[in-house]
Amino acid sequence: MKQVALLGLVCLGGAGLAQAQAAPDSLPRPRSLSVTAGIGNAMGWLGLQGEKYLAQSRLSLFLGAGYTPAADEGDAKGAAFATGIRGFTPGIKHRGFLELSISQVAVQQFCFDACHRYYGPGLQAGYQFVSRGGFTLMLSAGIGVLFDPRPGDDRVGGLGGIGLGYTWRRH
Repeated sequence: MKQVALLGLVCLGGAGLAQAQAAPDSLPRPRSLSVTAGIGNAMGWLGLQGEKYLAQSRLSLFLGAGYTPAADEGDAKGAAFATGIRGFTPGIKHRGFLELSISQVAVQQFCFDACHRYYGPGLQAGYQFVSRGGFTLMLSAGIGVLFDPRPGDDRVGGLGGIGLGYTWRRH
């Protein structure tokens, strides 16, 4: 008789836990908007990025704006921009993403006068962490293609980024 009572308590306790995990109040609300600061192509190199989430936070549109400093005297520098779309894997805190963007892919070096910054389409894979409190970390890496390279310049460039910020959730 004791075993039956113990089994009943275990079953009821397990059902209670399962019900508590499925309660809508215990799950975080879908993401609404993120703002991140960092370095990388999608943030305009050294800059900020705003991201609007769609489709239950499985897609997002982003816009980045920043500044490209000259690594050495004579390198291209100036304002840079990026825009694109991301598709996310499911997840509450940890998610992967695939990104399609138009961004600054490369800069001309040792040009001194008529320096060029090259834009083009890019594809990146990445990781996003969003805590329950909203802290956000994004990491990404990929490849981009230059729209109009100068003779002798590579047509392909590496993309990457790291950003820290905050994510708001829907009410």
